[in-house]
Formats: sequence, structure tokens, C-alpha cells
Amino acid sequence: MKFTSHTLTLQKVLAKIITSTHNSKKVSIYNMSLASALLNIWHDGAAAFSSSGYSFFTLEANLVCMVIIAVLFSRQQNSSDQTEAGIVLVRLMFIQIVYCLSWILRVLSDVSVLPGTLASQYVFTAINLAVFSVMCWQVFVYSELYQKSQTLETFGTKFLLAIPCIFNILMLIASPFTGLYFSITGEKITRGVLYPVMIALCIGYVIVAFMLTLIRRSRMTRYERDSFPLMAVYPAIFAFFGILQTLNWKMPLMCYAIVIADILVYLSYVDGLVSVDPLTKIANKNGLARHLAERLGQPEPENLHVFAVDVEDMSTINSAHGRLEGDRALILVAGALKKLREEEHDCFISRYYGDEFMVTAEIQDKEELDLFIEHIRNYVNNAGISERLPYHLRVSIGWSKYEAFSRTETISGLIGEADRALAEGIEQRSFQTIWRDREV
Repeated sequence: MKFTSHTLTLQKVLAKIITSTHNSKKVSIYNMSLASALLNIWHDGAAAFSSSGYSFFTLEANLVCMVIIAVLFSRQQNSSDQTEAGIVLVRLMFIQIVYCLSWILRVLSDVSVLPGTLASQYVFTAINLAVFSVMCWQVFVYSELYQKSQTLETFGTKFLLAIPCIFNILMLIASPFTGLYFSITGEKITRGVLYPVMIALCIGYVIVAFMLTLIRRSRMTRYERDSFPLMAVYPAIFAFFGILQTLNWKMPLMCYAIVIADILVYLSYVDGLVSVDPLTKIANKNGLARHLAERLGQPEPENLHVFAVDVEDMSTINSAHGRLEGDRALILVAGALKKLREEEHDCFISRYYGDEFMVTAEIQDKEELDLFIEHIRNYVNNAGISERLPYHLRVSIGWSKYEAFSRTETISGLIGEADRALAEGIEQRSFQTIWRDREV
């Protein structure tokens, strides 16, 4: 199959779809159900792409997508995200670039721009499917690492999870001799009896990643789900478009899916830079404002409380033990608040600025309010004790409550009132301490 003047353009493909839908079938689009109309368009589009014209669109699509992925790859590689998940994402994007390149080589061989022998066509097809298998495996790995799952902690588990991918690659190499995945019969390459197994092993990686993400989301508190990344969407895109690509391999669907998924993850990463505190890895001032804006826009915010949590004697810690120890103290406080959220109260936590944190929670009554404040103090104090710090890790707390038609019905009012209560609490405690010293 070679490029000729008869190669279909995009307009001709669309014209073919419309013509076959209206003329060949002699059915008015208005008399069709939505499902049958979509099926007809899918069938006619697949038929059009199955002609010689598919090559132009597949080459163009994969070339454009490869350039977009390369740009995202470059930006991610030069980013400050040097976590294990970030490193795997860079590796995954590189594999995606290779996948698009393998598609280009496969099509060029199919249209005889490259050597068009059956052997060369099989080699390019095998490379394409092997890269696809590795890509699906790495999507699973990235999803698990991003969610800080313990699945990949041991080498043995990592090796077991890589076995389906390794099996696919070995079977693709052996297929010219076994014919199990593909067989060369006459002048064409046909799918072997185990071809569905190969596809199932590839798609299985992303389906399992999707299911594990949904299970974890179901166990999270409301505040954790609100801040959870698009990790459920990422593998779902690969699963859905991977199945469609398998049904008609000549339609360039997977490359578009890769670009969509990578853009979503990159936007989530950029959003994290804006809304996440780089030191403590919890929400920052921007994240708090966005959360409160969303919460105040929901019905019945009457029980919403905002707590200002200030680390005591932070300046003393910095001067006596150094700035690094001060950073460690802030990280410990953030960790204590995370543990409080996981074990006791459904709450949203953020670092507002410096040594001050903000916590929002739904509090029903005075008894629950006192218990919540006591839990904050205890969790922070226990974090310092467990680390055997050379100083006491303690916090001061001020709070405010949402009230309609008052100062605290706005974001600035809620935060300002909590800060004011915090300042008054510090002044009162300092006065009481001085008074006791005078009595002694």
C-alpha cells in the first residue's frame, strides 16, 4: 500500500461517512435512535479509515501527539518533582513518545515507505504492541506510587507485577515460530489464538489501577476525596481508549487518549504547585481559600468551624536549634494533623503561613468542639514525644464559626475571626503565666 493521489483527505473521509450514512443505508438521521446513529457513524468511519486513507491520518495524529507529549516530558523532567512517582511519570512519558514513534514506523511499513515485507511489518507491529504493554504496566506503577500505596514496596512484588508485561514481550518475540499471538500465513499477518490474552494482560493493568483507586476513594473522608487527584480518570482513559483501539487498530485513538491523560495529570501537578505547601505537603493558603469557597457555596454550612493553630515558641526553636529543626517541627505538626484526620475527625487541614495552620471541620455542639480542640493539642504533643524532641511541641488554638448575616459568613471573616481568637488566647495565657509567677 503506497501513498497516491487517491489518498483520502479529512474532507473526503467525512464525506464518505455522511454519504454512506444517508445514501447507502437510505435512512434519515432523524428516524434513527441516538445509539444506532452512533453505531452507523462508527462503522462507516472505521470503513473509511480501513482504506488507504487511514495512513495519512494515523501518521499526522501520532506525529502531533508525539510533539505534545515531548513538550510535557521536557517540562516534567525539568520540574522540581523528584519524588519516585515524578520520576516514573517522566519514564512513562518517554515510553509514550516511543509508542507514538512505533505507530509511525508501523504505518510507514504498511504503506511501503519503509521496507514493506511481511517480516518488517511484523517486527514493527510487535514493537508497537510490546511498547503498549510496557506503557500499561507503567501506568499501573505510576498510579500506585502517586497514591503512596504499599503495593510496590518490595522487590518481589514489583517483579510479580511485571510478569504479565514480560510474558507479552516474550510471546511477541516467539510468535513467528509459535503463531500464538500472531502468525504469518501466505501474504498476510493474522492474529493467533492467544491474541485476546495479550490484550487482556495489557488492559488488565489499567483496569486494576482504576479499581484500586476507586476502592481507596471509597474509604476516604469527604475532605480527602475533595483534594484527591485525577488518578481514577488517568487509568480509565487508557482502559477505554485501549479497548476501542483494539477493536479497530487503524483508527488513531490511543495517541489522543495519551495526550488527554497526560494533560490532565500535568494540570493536576501545576494545580498542586499553586495549592499545596511544598514543605508540609498539605494545602496552602490558596488551597484553603478554594476549599472554603466551595464549602460556603454548598447548602447548610451552619456547622462549619475554622481553627487557627499556631506552633508555640517557634522563634525559640529556630534560634536554639536552627532553621532545619524549625522546618522539622512544622512537618511534625502537619503529620499530627493528618493523623488526626485519619483517626478521629473528618477535617480539612492547611498551612496558612509561617508557623500557623488552619483546620476546618463540621462541629455539631460545644462538647464536640472541646473534644476536637483537645485532640489537636494531644496529637501534636504526642508527635513531639514520639520523636523525642529536645523541646516541647505545643500549639495555641483559636476558632470561629460560620454565622449567616454576620462577619463570619465570608472567607476573610472566618479566617480573621479565628486569627483574632488565637491572638486573644495567647495574650490571655501570657498574662496568666506572669500572674502565677508573681504569686510565687
